[in-house]
Formats: sequence, structure tokens, C-alpha cells
Amino acid sequence: MVKGEIDSFILNGLLDNATTSLDDFKASLASTSDVSTSPFVFPNLTLEKSSQIIQNYKGDKKGFLIRGLYAPILLPWVKQFAAHDRLMVMKFKEVWNASNVDEVLRFAGVEDTSIDEHYDDFIRNRQGKIIRKANKNATGDRHANKGVQVPLDPTIRLYLKLFYQPFNRFLAQLLGEEWEGWGE
Repeated sequence: MVKGEIDSFILNGLLDNATTSLDDFKASLASTSDVSTSPFVFPNLTLEKSSQIIQNYKGDKKGFLIRGLYAPILLPWVKQFAAHDRLMVMKFKEVWNASNVDEVLRFAGVEDTSIDEHYDDFIRNRQGKIIRKANKNATGDRHANKGVQVPLDPTIRLYLKLFYQPFNRFLAQLLGEEWEGWGE
């Protein structure tokens, strides 16, 4: 999955073909633990250029890696709406806090922010957080379809961290200091 997207990024000009594949990266780490050089070669990467590449991307835009390129994806939206205070960006895990949901609804101009009245598929738990009602399967067991979380291989985690590093810096430049260190 990652290999196909990396190849597509090379074809689209986001990465240079000198980029090290995940397999080669794993092999190099087996012989040395030095990661002072990123396995990724970004040709003259800027936020503007990466955003243009993503907007004109010829490949699967629903891919695993491309969806995490927040800054290039957000740039056109920030240009269009942020100057007029019409754009709100928050981390997904923060959206489900009840006070943040109320804040989003107020930002959107929803006058009555009583979530329970407007969204019957959300309920508040005792801690005041918003939780989605679990879908029940045919037997009525709401946990039957729950996936098992598998820990990410540390080498793959490092490879992805190095891939997203310049884009996460762009995110801080685009959205401000509170986004500094995102993804680390």
C-alpha cells in the first residue's frame, strides 16, 4: 500500500525518484541505526508547490498517505476563508469533546447548541464527552464488529514520521504555533 503511494508521489512530482523505498529503508536500518538522512527526497518542496501537486494529483486521492498531507490540502481553504474568520480547524480527537462540539456549532451559526435535540445519533457520556452510538449487529452485540488495534512496526512509524515531517512544519506555518510539533 505504502509503496504504491510513494511511487505515485514520485510520478506526480511530490517526491524525487531518489527516494528510498520502505524495504530499502528497513534494510539500511538493519545495518545501521543512523537516520540522520531522510529516506525522502522532496524536489524544492514548498507549501505552495506541494499544494498545487495535491490539487492536480493523478492517482488515488483516498490513499493512506495523501490524506495525511494536511497543510497542502488546507492551503486553498485557508486562502479562501481564513482571512474572513470563516475557517475553523481542530484536531479530530478534540472534536468529540462536548464543549468543542458546542463551539463548532456556534461557529457555524447554529443558535440552539443542544446536541441531544439536534443529533439523535450522538449522546453525552458521564464525562461530558460526545460518543457515537455503537452500531449493533444482527445479534444485538454492539462490540462484535470492533476491530483489534495492532501496534505499528517501529520502523514503519519512523518512515512515516520522516515522510510527514516537512508537511507538519508547513502545517505550523499555515495554522500557527499551536500546531508546532504536530505528528511527533
